[in-house]
Amino acid sequence: MQKRAQVKQGVDKAKGTANKGADVAEQVTDSPWFRRAARAGYIANGVIHLVLGVIAWNLAFGGGGEQADQSGAVRTLSEQPFGMVLIWFCMLGAFMLGLWHVSEAIFAAMGRTTKDKSDRAKETVKGAGKAIAFFAIASTCITFAFGGDKDSGDEAQSLTATLMSNPAGAILLYAIGAGLVIAGGFYVYKGVSKKFEEDLKATSRKEISKAITVTGVIGHAAKGLVLAAVGLLFIVATAKNNPEESTGIDGALKAMLDQPFGQPLLAAVGAGLVLFGIYLFMRSAYDRMD
Repeated sequence: MQKRAQVKQGVDKAKGTANKGADVAEQVTDSPWFRRAARAGYIANGVIHLVLGVIAWNLAFGGGGEQADQSGAVRTLSEQPFGMVLIWFCMLGAFMLGLWHVSEAIFAAMGRTTKDKSDRAKETVKGAGKAIAFFAIASTCITFAFGGDKDSGDEAQSLTATLMSNPAGAILLYAIGAGLVIAGGFYVYKGVSKKFEEDLKATSRKEISKAITVTGVIGHAAKGLVLAAVGLLFIVATAKNNPEESTGIDGALKAMLDQPFGQPLLAAVGAGLVLFGIYLFMRSAYDRMD
């Protein structure tokens, strides 16, 4: 009995320490400076998508040899006047927004945002996934900020080749591909249904509200098409047992160009990514961040 009481006392003490830590974290994330810094992450993401959209547009019309993915977008930024300033800004903004989503995941896991267990699991995974995405942007930016280089296509091929070396890895690749296709479909649905507006605060200015709606609908649809295309490449590469088929966003966009009506399709996707970037700029000002 005494041992059981000691264990219970230890568990209660650990819970109390965790709750105190969570209270401190909540105070930090609720502070105005942290929220402003985290909002900069949407601007950073918007810059990346805007540049990526321009690269895709140029690719559709036979111009430019830039890599059409996140790495290519950051590399293009680094070659512009004041490009390094932008890259450092994007790195810091993406990192802070990543921390914001980490706090979201932790608070959800602790039941601070919802008591429903299924909602807790969903919000925890959602927050963690978003945090990983923004930390990936920050990682790419910091590589270029310190004079390095990165090739997302090569990294995708390397990952695919490694996983293909065993049956369990192949199953995981199919799962990743299917997950990206589903995520792409959700982005399209979120855009067409205007569900993204639930993430934003209302504005009384009709011109801004209309701009958010237009850029959000088209931008989410374009983003969804790109994600779904990347997922299909993972599936095709695994089915053919050929890692070279898996080339990330760059390969997905170039694969679009090879399809019937590929040029107008890629041009439309490029324009959509530019609009998604503009939507993210506006989201930085109107996101709820509750």
